[in-house]
Amino acid sequence: MNVSLLEKWVSCVTNADLEDLLNMYSPEALLFATFEQKPLDNPSMIRDYFTNFLSRDGAGVELDPQTITHAKLGEHTASSTGLYTFFFNENDQLVRQKARFTFIFNEEDSGSILHHHSSVIPA
Repeated sequence: MNVSLLEKWVSCVTNADLEDLLNMYSPEALLFATFEQKPLDNPSMIRDYFTNFLSRDGAGVELDPQTITHAKLGEHTASSTGLYTFFFNENDQLVRQKARFTFIFNEEDSGSILHHHSSVIPA
């Protein structure tokens, strides 16, 4: 697994680089998003989700590097799993939300994200 794909995703979110972030997702990608109840199964839905998240003041994400694992799933597919923390300002207070993730990447297609599952870690 090319670790740089995960790092690129984090950089795009943290730097509010919406277009580069969206270009990481395959047109057929499925996103189970951290702050959304239903699956996002088309580019328009994914765009709306990230447009909304990135519009939050100070929005970003940081990885917990000790929890990350990478696995080769096939000749051109790989996964990354672990924990990360989303953060943003709300009502002049920093909100931090820990979550767990799984990415499945197509490494042959410039690292397109085929599947991304992210969920809040229960208290």
